[in-house]
Amino acid sequence: MSLKIEKVGVIGAGVMGATIAAHCANVGLATVLLDIVPPQMPDALAQKGVSEDSSTFRNFFATSGLEGALKSKPASFYVPDNAELISVGNLEDDLEMLADCDWIVEVVVELLDIKKDLLSRLEKVVKPEAVVTTNTSGISVAAMSEHLSHDFQTRFLGTHFFNPPRYMKLFEIIPGPQTDPQLIADMADFAEKVLGKGVVFAKDTPNFIANRIGVFGMSYLNQLIDEMGLSFEEVDALTGTVLGHPKMASYRLADLVGLDTLGHVATNVYDGCPDDEEREIFSPPAWFRQMIDNNWLGNKTGGGFYKKSKDEKGKKQILVLDRESMEYRPTKKAKFASLEAAKQLSGFKAQMKSLYYGADQAAEFTFRHMSAGLIYAANRIPEIADDIVNIDNAMKWGFNWKAGPFESWDILGVEKAANKMREAGLTIPSWVEEMLAAGHVSFYKSENGQRYYYDLATQDYVAEEVSPNLILLPSLKERNKTVLENKGASLIDLDDGVLCVEFHTKMNSLGADIMTMVDKACNLVEEGQFEGLVFANHGSNFSVGANLMMVLFIAQEEEWDELEWMIKKFQDTLMRVKYLDAPVVAAPHQMALGGGCEVCLHSDRVVAAAESYIGLVEVGVGVIPAGGGCKELLLRNTYERVFTVQKGGLYPKQIYLLPFVARAFESIAMAKVATSGPEAISMGILRPTDKISVNADFRIKKAKDNVIAMKLAGYNAPRPIGKVRVMGAEAMGVFNYAVYNMHKAGYITDHDVTVAKEVARILTGGDVLPDTEVSEQHLLDLERESFLRLCGTPQTQARMAHMLKTGKPLRN
Repeated sequence: MSLKIEKVGVIGAGVMGATIAAHCANVGLATVLLDIVPPQMPDALAQKGVSEDSSTFRNFFATSGLEGALKSKPASFYVPDNAELISVGNLEDDLEMLADCDWIVEVVVELLDIKKDLLSRLEKVVKPEAVVTTNTSGISVAAMSEHLSHDFQTRFLGTHFFNPPRYMKLFEIIPGPQTDPQLIADMADFAEKVLGKGVVFAKDTPNFIANRIGVFGMSYLNQLIDEMGLSFEEVDALTGTVLGHPKMASYRLADLVGLDTLGHVATNVYDGCPDDEEREIFSPPAWFRQMIDNNWLGNKTGGGFYKKSKDEKGKKQILVLDRESMEYRPTKKAKFASLEAAKQLSGFKAQMKSLYYGADQAAEFTFRHMSAGLIYAANRIPEIADDIVNIDNAMKWGFNWKAGPFESWDILGVEKAANKMREAGLTIPSWVEEMLAAGHVSFYKSENGQRYYYDLATQDYVAEEVSPNLILLPSLKERNKTVLENKGASLIDLDDGVLCVEFHTKMNSLGADIMTMVDKACNLVEEGQFEGLVFANHGSNFSVGANLMMVLFIAQEEEWDELEWMIKKFQDTLMRVKYLDAPVVAAPHQMALGGGCEVCLHSDRVVAAAESYIGLVEVGVGVIPAGGGCKELLLRNTYERVFTVQKGGLYPKQIYLLPFVARAFESIAMAKVATSGPEAISMGILRPTDKISVNADFRIKKAKDNVIAMKLAGYNAPRPIGKVRVMGAEAMGVFNYAVYNMHKAGYITDHDVTVAKEVARILTGGDVLPDTEVSEQHLLDLERESFLRLCGTPQTQARMAHMLKTGKPLRN
C-alpha cells in the first residue's frame, strides 16, 4: 500500500460523521471533526451565559457529536480513551485544521449544492496529495465534483460507510470519472487493512449497490404485503433467519433505519433511475406516506411498524400497526404450515429451499418475494456493479445476510428456480438464460479449494480474488488439509508447521468431542508433526462456553462422578495447552464466553478480532468458571503483575494483594464481558502483549504468523507455577461484606450471594492462612469443588434450564 494515512478529517458531526470519526480513532488515527457554527445560541449554553464568540458555542455541533458518540449504544469507541485522538472545531474558524490531513471525508447533509460548495472550499485548503471522499449514500460522485480541477478530481471518490461504522463491515468505493485507478486500489487496501472493512466497488448510480438492492426488496414487500393480505409480523417471520437474514428481518429493520430514511432512499431511485424496469415499485403506498405524515418514523420517534407499550397490568409488550385501521394492536404469532416445517430443518439453506418450493400462502409469498429480488439483482449487472461478487458481498456485509442474491439462487438451484419463475410468467434476465443454455448450472463453483464465479464479460467462470491475508478453513478442507476430525472439531493443516483446531458444534459449545481433538492436536505437536497450534473457526461465534445442556442433564441425574470427570478433563486439557512445548495462539471473534474465554486464557497469545466479546459469564447460570478461568484471572491480576514488582527487590508481603484480587473477583462475580478486543486488554482479560485484528477476516493468518514468529524467536514453554501467594480464608470477610451490601441494596439475589462467595473462596485460596503459597492445581481443585456444589442446587439447575429455553439469564 503506497497510500499513507495517519491523520483524518471528518466534516459533519451528525450521528454518521461522529461515529466515522470514532472508528478512525479506534484504529489509531488522529482525527479532526468539524461542523458548522450553530445558527443561534442553544438554550443549554444560553443558560450558562456562554458568549457567541467562545469556542464552546462555535464548536457546539462538533462537540455534541463527539459527546454523542461517547454515549452511543452500542458503543462507537472500542474504549472511551480513544476519543482523546479526536480534535473538534468548526468550518468557519478551523478549516485550516484540515491542511495536514491525509484523508478528508465529508458527511454533511445530503444536498448536492451544499456538498459542491464545501468541496470548493476544501480544494483551497487541503494538501496536494490528500485524498478527499464523500460518504454520500446516493448522490452522484461525478455531479458533486465536476466543477473542480482535474487534479482534485483524480483524488476524489465516494467511500460509503454503513451505519454504525464500527460494526458494519461494508465499505462501498465509488470512483468518480477522473479518480486515479491506483488511488482506488490503495483506498481499498487501506479500508481492509486499517479500517477492517469489506470493500465492494460500485458504479456511480443512485444508492450504489447495497441500498439499491435492499430498498427494492423493502419497496416490493410494501406492495406484496397488500396484495397477499399479510401483516407486518407475518412478513418478518418469513424474511428473517429462515432466509439467512438477521432476526429483525424486514419491518423491525425498517424501524431501526427510520421510515423517513427509507422513503428518501426510495425516492432517490425513483427520481434518478427513470429507465429502471421496476421504477414504480419505489413509489410508496398510501399507508407508508401516512405513517411519515404522522411522524411514525420508527425507533427514533417511539413507534413505526412496531412500538413498545405496557398492558393493563403494567407488563411490557410489543404492538404492531394494523394497516386498515392505522392503529396499533398486540402482535400475533405467524402460523403457516410451510414455515413450521422449514423450522424443523437444520440450517438456513434447507429452510430457504423448503419455503421457496412449498405450497401454502407463506411459500407463495417467499417465492414471489425472493424471485423478484433475484431477478432485480441480476438485471442490475453491469449497471451498478461489474460482477455478481460485488453484489453478493454488498448484501452480506451491508445487511448481514448469510448469502447474497446469487449465492441464494445457487442454494435454490438455478435451473430449478428459473423453471418455477418461468411457470409463474416471470422473465429471467437474458444473461442468466444464456448462462444456463451454455451448460453453466450455477453462479459459483469450487474446485480444489478455489471458488470461481460466472463472469458476464467473459461468459465463463473466473477465479474469485482472495486476499493473501485471508485463510479460509473450508477451502483448506477441500484441498484435503484435514488431519483429523470428529463431530465436534477438526484439525486442519495451515502449512508451515502450524495446526488449526477448528470447533464446529452448535454455537461452538465445548464438549467431549472438542476436548478429544485438542488432546490429539497436542499429541501431534509433541510427536514433532507440527510446531504450533492455532484455535480458530469461521462460526458465528468463537465459542459460547461449555455444553450447558449436557451439564444440566448430568446434574439432574445426579451423576456427580461423571460430572467431576468431565470438568477435570476440561481442566487437564487446558493445562496441557498452557504448558505445551510449542506456541499456542487463540484467534477469537464475536463471542468468546465462559469456556471459550478459558481457551484464550490458557493460550500463549491471543489475536482477537476487534469485535470480540470476551468474558467469564458462568455466574449467570449459577456456577463458577471451572476450566481454569478463576485461576487464570487471579494469576493475571496477581502473579503476573506482582511477580514483576517482586523481581525489583520488594518482599512478597510488602505488596497488598486485595486490589488485584478484587479486580478478578469483580470480573467473575459480575460476569463482566469486554465489548471489544481492546477493552478485554484494559480489563485484564487479555494481556497487553496480545494482538488485535481490526479486520476479523485476517485474524487466522495473523495468528498463524504469530505462531511462526514465536517459534523463530526461540520459543520456550512457560514453567508450571508452583507458588501462588493467596490472601487466605481471613480475607473472605472483605468480599462477604461487599456481597452483603449488594444484596441488601437489592442488586443481587440470595443465590447470587451463594455463587459470589464460592468465587471469593477460590480467589482467596480456600481454607488456608494469609500469604500461603498454593499451586495452580490447588486452585483448579477449588474450582471443581465449587462447580459441583453449585450444580447440586435447585436454583442453579433452574437457571440452566431457563437459559437453555429462553437464551436469557434467570434471577432467582
